[in-house]
Amino acid sequence: MPEMGALPNALPLPALAHRLSLLLHAAAHVQEAPLERLRLPVHVFASSEDRVLPSTDEARRLRRRLPNCRTSPLPGSGHVPLLEARVDLARRLRDVGFTRRTPLGSKPKDYVADFAPPSAEEILNATQRLRSVRNLVSPVFLS
Repeated sequence: MPEMGALPNALPLPALAHRLSLLLHAAAHVQEAPLERLRLPVHVFASSEDRVLPSTDEARRLRRRLPNCRTSPLPGSGHVPLLEARVDLARRLRDVGFTRRTPLGSKPKDYVADFAPPSAEEILNATQRLRSVRNLVSPVFLS
């Protein structure tokens, strides 16, 4: 990566040394992290033209280690794709189905039909927890 050699010109050396030490510290812990146990869905977007980090290689590595991981390339995108006008993250998340409220293959939740009213105990607990807030915002306190 020839661009890495330009970093000392872009950042003061103490700042660069500090950032690199943070990166090395984090990298050591990532190697130990039990990523295989993570069951949440993960979607990794990898910039194809990242000249600072090997984004596509890292995306492939994460896809191998994370059991519920999918990847998508960001063609023509550089190191900071979210600052590029051509990358619409919201659209890309919708396109890959990542903004759905229910996991793929499961029944959508019906928030009206599936509603279960709170029990008397839950109402009492909520009332007790909110008592101080009610006292603070009551018309008597504010008058």
